[in-house]
Parts: sequence; structure tokens; C-alpha cells
Amino acid sequence: MATSTGQLHLTLILHGVFSAHYGSGLELVGLSRRGQALLAFLSQQPEMRAERARLADLLWSDRSEGQARASLRQELSVLRRLLPEGILDANRQLVWLDPTAVVADKSGSGVFLEGFDLATEGFEDWLREMRQAERPGSATPVATAAPHRARRLPSLGVLPFEEIGVAATDMFADGVVEEITGALGRVHEFHVIARQSAIAIIGEHLDVPQVAERLGVDYVVEGTVRRADDRVRISVQLVEGRDGRTIWTERFDDRLDDLFALQDRVAGQVAGQILPSLRNAEIARARTTPPESRNAYELFLTGLPHMWAHQRKSNAQAIDLFDRALSIAPDYGPALAHKAWALAQQCSYIWSDNPLADKAEALRLAQQAAQFVGEHAPSMVAVGAAVDLVSTDHDFSRTFIDRALAIDPNCAWGWMRRGWNRHYLGETEEARLSFDRAEALSPLDPFLFNIEFGRGVTYLHEDRFEECLKHFKRGMALSPGVEWAYRFIASLNIRLGRQADAEEAYRKLLAAYPGLTVRKLSDSLPPSAVENRQEFYDAMRRAGLPEE
Repeated sequence: MATSTGQLHLTLILHGVFSAHYGSGLELVGLSRRGQALLAFLSQQPEMRAERARLADLLWSDRSEGQARASLRQELSVLRRLLPEGILDANRQLVWLDPTAVVADKSGSGVFLEGFDLATEGFEDWLREMRQAERPGSATPVATAAPHRARRLPSLGVLPFEEIGVAATDMFADGVVEEITGALGRVHEFHVIARQSAIAIIGEHLDVPQVAERLGVDYVVEGTVRRADDRVRISVQLVEGRDGRTIWTERFDDRLDDLFALQDRVAGQVAGQILPSLRNAEIARARTTPPESRNAYELFLTGLPHMWAHQRKSNAQAIDLFDRALSIAPDYGPALAHKAWALAQQCSYIWSDNPLADKAEALRLAQQAAQFVGEHAPSMVAVGAAVDLVSTDHDFSRTFIDRALAIDPNCAWGWMRRGWNRHYLGETEEARLSFDRAEALSPLDPFLFNIEFGRGVTYLHEDRFEECLKHFKRGMALSPGVEWAYRFIASLNIRLGRQADAEEAYRKLLAAYPGLTVRKLSDSLPPSAVENRQEFYDAMRRAGLPEE
């Protein structure tokens, strides 16, 4: 990339969203996330140099020393091809940038490496220290203090599938595995090792624990493909690497119409179902750590089931666990985002003693989390959910939810929250399609009742109250503890002229929420939850709910 005018300079933009430019402003493209992290880190070191061992541990702290060093060699090789000649160099001990040719621009607005997320403990510790040091009044972190680990994400390897009933040269199974690996690789809740590493151990006749040890992974995905005429059956299982225990298994039957479309369909189904199973396995693993010894990642994980329980006491426990995670890692995006969602949920489910204050705090946390969630799709969904539930800024939520689904199109929660978001925006058909997609991806999801409620509210736009009521009753059958839904049941029965049914629902609502008033309900509900708010509250008054 050198020109006749001499060596090109490289400018790294470090405040706000990271970018790299050379020459007269031409953006450098093709950098991996770790490549960007390596350049950013080196640019902040004395003389822009660091030891190879330090870089390997920083960027691949989830891998063995040998794997980390090999990954560093590969990344350096790629960077040398991308960067202007002479910018980056290394020997057996050190890696460095040329300080005369590199400008680390920190003059812009925004947080240091805003939104940057790299799922490795070493880099996140360094990034947190850099951001902390730049805050007004913050002291430079003490180098000798042992950093708190925010998380150690699980790792996953997808093994080549065994293909039965076809010639050895057939590549269909390889295509399926490549699509599954790619789909899982977009999810930032765990690491997925490169296919080349998994292929390298073919023929070694290792059992699952041995494979996991060789690859340095916690979980293994394996499978078989059987073909007969125009039919194909694909069996997939997720296995615990430590002991070979099967965590999840599923069989997919399909037709061999369009091979590429079939590979896409299977990859989406597998990725969509593996993620909840993997998350549950990690929650179980986190629970084996004594509560006083859990790191931020483990505390966050153990908070999730409490949030899913949809009970007042459990939701408070989730908020407490997220708070404990944030006391260890104040800028930990997933904990910030899910605490915002839990607080917003606390208001909308009428559990808050001070809903207006909790709504304001949920909005503040969601806006803070937006700076730190990076490309962690579930946390982006949580940010969008929180903002939708406590404000009318549905375009902001739309941006985060749609970005999450662009990263992970198999995220069931993302489709569920997309449905609610589109309902709030008046896009009824898009809302219904989103709820259908969410259920198809996760038919046993803990939020399945909310998918039914979402389908129900879309019929309010069309004054189809009977259809709406049917979906609310179905949702309550799926999760009987969601007594707050009786507010809708009462209102819908009033609209349908069923006074006795409305009064019964009202009695159940007051039994679950003694002392409830129209004012408390108004302060608690999402601002856009009811299409015609005055009509809704008039119906509640007619059902007997007191004003104050």
C-alpha cells in the first residue's frame, strides 16, 4: 500500500465507534474484531509495542497458551496483508506499530471504543480500565491490583457431521456444518472455534471429552445426515465436553428441493434451539460456584431464570443479582441491559411501589447499556425491550432490536420484542409475523405467554375484541401466575358487554394487587400499551377500579 509519496500513515479513531484510515482518509476495511482490538491496544502502549505473550493472553484468554499463540500468529499474518507496508512488525518476543506512522486519535466525542465488545476476559478488563481512567475524577487503575473478571464465555466446537448413504465425495453435510457454524458464530454469547480446527482432528478416533480437550472447548455439536431419494434426515446433538453428557438432541426431516435453502433452514433451526440449551447448561454450571465466589458473568447468568419466572419476588432477586454483577464490573453491558428490562418489567407487571421512579431508572440504565452491549444480541434486545416498556421512543428500540436480529436472526426473544415494537408502531402484520417467528424458533420458551398476549393486542387495532380475549386466555393458561393480565381480561369483557365476566376478572385483579387504583395502573403501564388509553381506563372504572 505504499505510494510514490512515501509511507502511508494510519489513523486510528478510538473515541466513539472504532475505525481506521490511511492516506488521505480512505477507510481500512477487512479488519477482524480482534485485529481492531490489537491495533487499539498497541496504540496505547509505551512506544506502541507489547510482548507477544501479553497480546495472546489479552485477545485469546479463553484458549490454551498454545492455541492463543497460534491465533496471534494467524492474526498478525492477516494484518500484515491489510496494513500499509512497515506499519506493523514483530519478532519472536515483541509486536509493535511504527509510532512515526500511526496516529491514535482520541479527540472525538463518545466513550473510548464505544460499543466495542470482544468476548475475552483480558481485553474486557483492559477496556474497562481505560474507560474508568478517562472519567472525570477517576484515578488511574492500580496496576498491581488483580482485576475482577467480568466473564469467561463458554466455547463451542461444531464437528464434521457423518453422512450416511452417499458417496464420500458428496459435500452436502459439509455445507450444513458450515452454515450451522456460521449461524452460531454470529451469536456473541459464546465462542465458536473455526471449522479448520474441528476438521483437523478427523480420523483420530477421539471420544467427546478428548475432542473437547484437544479443541479447548466446553461444548461440542455433532450430528449425522441420512439421505434417501428426495428426503433428508439430520440428527444433531449438543454435548457437554467435560463428561460427554448429551444436553440437547433434535432431529430435522426435510425435502431435498433447493440444497442451499435447506442448509439455511436447518442452520437456523439448529442455532435457534442450541442457544437456549447452551444458556441453561451455563446457568447450571454457574450455580455450582459458591455464591460469594461468582464473577459478574456467573451472577448475570444466575439472575436470568429469576427474571424469566415472571413473579414479583423472583424479579426482585434478578435485579439484586444483576446489581451484584455490576458491583464487580460497572460497565458490564448484559447486566446493565437486563437490569433495565427487569425494572421495566417490574413496572408493567404492576409490582413497583414507585413505578415512575423505576421507569426513569430503567430508561437511564438502558441508555447506559447501549454504550456497552457491543454486538451481544440478547442484550441489544433487552435494551430495546426496556425502552419500549417505559417510553414512547419506539424508533430507538426498533434500531436495537433490528440490529440484534441482523446479528442473530435466530434469536426468539428478538422476534418476540420485534412483535411488540411493531405493534406499538402500528405495523400489525409485521407484529403478527414476528410473534409467529418467535414461537417457531422457541416453542417452549418461558416468554411464550407473552407471545400469545402480543398476538392478542394486535387485534385491538381492528376492534376484534373476541379474538384478543382468546389469545389472552391462552397466554394465561401457559403462565397462570401473570395476574396482571386480568386488567386486560376485565377491559375486554366490558367492551364485549359481559359485565359479570368483567367483574370476576376485576375481583381476581384486586386479589392479586390489593389497593390498586386507576392512578397506580396508569403510572405502571407502558405508555403505548393501550391504543385508546381513555377508553381502557373508562372500562376499568366501570369494572369498579377506584380512581385514587
